[in-house]
Amino acid sequence: MLNSFCKGACAAAAMLTFGAGAAHADNIEVLIVDGSYFPSVVFATAGDNIIFRNRSDGAHVVGGPDEAWSSDSIPVNGSYSLNLTPTTPSTFSSISGSAETATGEIVFSEAPVTSD
Repeated sequence: MLNSFCKGACAAAAMLTFGAGAAHADNIEVLIVDGSYFPSVVFATAGDNIIFRNRSDGAHVVGGPDEAWSSDSIPVNGSYSLNLTPTTPSTFSSISGSAETATGEIVFSEAPVTSD
């Protein structure tokens, strides 16, 4: 049941993220699920906010390389908002309580347009 919830939540986040990238939305959601990020690549511009939502089984800390920025511990079902600046590093990672490392990337451009 939790697995189907995560799949549904991931699909909804993907639709929101891809739609948000094309519309230059201010908030882009990234889910933390089972030691990984969804989506793991985010298309954004300076001024946008990335909202990290923890949908995993344990608390997570998210941060940039070399401690450029970091969240407090994000509890299960909690969130953290990162405001992007021109100097925000293009990668982020976290370490869960089980020591699994998740990584993600911020691409500072519009999402690519795909054709059917």
